[in-house]
Amino acid sequence: MKCLLLLLAAAAFTAQGADWEFFSAQLSPDPAVGTAEGDAHVVRLPSRRSCGWWETTAPVEPGRGVHFTGRATVKLGKGESSAYNDVMMYVTWYDPEKGNRKDVSFYQRDFVSYTDTLGADGAIVRTFDRTMPVPKKCNTVRIDLICKWHAMDVRFETLAAASCDRPKPRMVRCVSGNPYEKGVSYRAPGFEKTKPGWEDPAAVIASRLWQIETCLTNIFAHVEHPDIILFSECFVNTGGSPCPETTDELVPGGPSFALASKYAKKHRTYIAMNVREKTKARTHHNTTFIVDRAGQLAGRYRKVTLTSGEYMTGLLPDDDYKVFDLDFGRVSCLTCWDNWFSESAKFLRRKGAELILFPLAGCASDHVDICFPARAIDTGVPFLVAMRQKHLPNGVIDAKGNWVAQTFEDGGFAWADIDLDEQPQTFWLSVGSGLGDARSLYVDESRPELYEKQNYGLHR
Repeated sequence: MKCLLLLLAAAAFTAQGADWEFFSAQLSPDPAVGTAEGDAHVVRLPSRRSCGWWETTAPVEPGRGVHFTGRATVKLGKGESSAYNDVMMYVTWYDPEKGNRKDVSFYQRDFVSYTDTLGADGAIVRTFDRTMPVPKKCNTVRIDLICKWHAMDVRFETLAAASCDRPKPRMVRCVSGNPYEKGVSYRAPGFEKTKPGWEDPAAVIASRLWQIETCLTNIFAHVEHPDIILFSECFVNTGGSPCPETTDELVPGGPSFALASKYAKKHRTYIAMNVREKTKARTHHNTTFIVDRAGQLAGRYRKVTLTSGEYMTGLLPDDDYKVFDLDFGRVSCLTCWDNWFSESAKFLRRKGAELILFPLAGCASDHVDICFPARAIDTGVPFLVAMRQKHLPNGVIDAKGNWVAQTFEDGGFAWADIDLDEQPQTFWLSVGSGLGDARSLYVDESRPELYEKQNYGLHR
């Protein structure tokens, strides 16, 4: 079925200005039905065994951007509770040297982001909105409006792909501070004559804070306008303190928070630190806090997955993974043992994380080269990593799993500029002979409905 309409512009289309064609998946036992109703394009799926889509192509201008928008009103059939990610808009970019026939390889495929609201009649209103750069020499884009695997009626309206300025990178300057763990016997200048070890808890804490402050001074002397700085797990108050009621810290209100607040406000940056936190309710936690550019608390994450040593000490876990809206993007945290559970990073990606902070004490060396990059690859999200053992690097892992900055220097730092809007492209994936946007694909082609059905409990 075709809906022939006037082509409005060479570098854009609207629903009123494109040539749309409907398809039902060839092998589906219950064919989908598509109808054009005025400016709307409707897909009716009779059962969960159906898949259908509207499709059109439009010219695009190399070197510019395209702003894709649209709305889908979804009325679910009997027994259906959600459309999940089974109502999609995706775009396929074609290389002019190969044309845009379906039997030729294409350049790249991307998904258009969406948000859901509930309509007055109980229908799901899915709003698509994403601006993308036109890849390389591409001069044609194909737009697909896909519905699958639920009994439902879907009405697509206000569809447009408007030519626009190429979107600018959203750069964030990430820094990992690297003071070494030196044990409880270490004393900073001015504290050499204090009692040894934990006999003088104040001297232990003060010496470690001096290490962090020295590292911060080094960072600000060499890195212009950092956006966020991360330090390792429990650097200040680790090492088996015999008096955690004294050495664990209030957040805010403790000495680590005070130090972070002072430098964050002075240098207009975010600083994230991890401490053993105590609360006024007499609970204790492994906590990462983020101080904003004004020196105020911007976020607090309490480690979800505690080690046996932590829970046998009496530390309590948090019950959720969190995402914090900072002025440059959405930031989350995984602390040490959290990140050995691969689903943790995926939960954060699904919650919208664009950068994951990863403070930890240390690990086996092979994890640095295998596990950490794998988490970034699995999610398409960059990691800022901070450890405290001299044989392990601190640094930045980009969304493709590459260590783009590392340091082993005591009191040193590693930094890198990361584009939070980067689309990490990988050849083939599920899309065929072309590049796919891993960050989107791993969400938009996953099966969240099945995740909900799994008894993810005590099975071994």
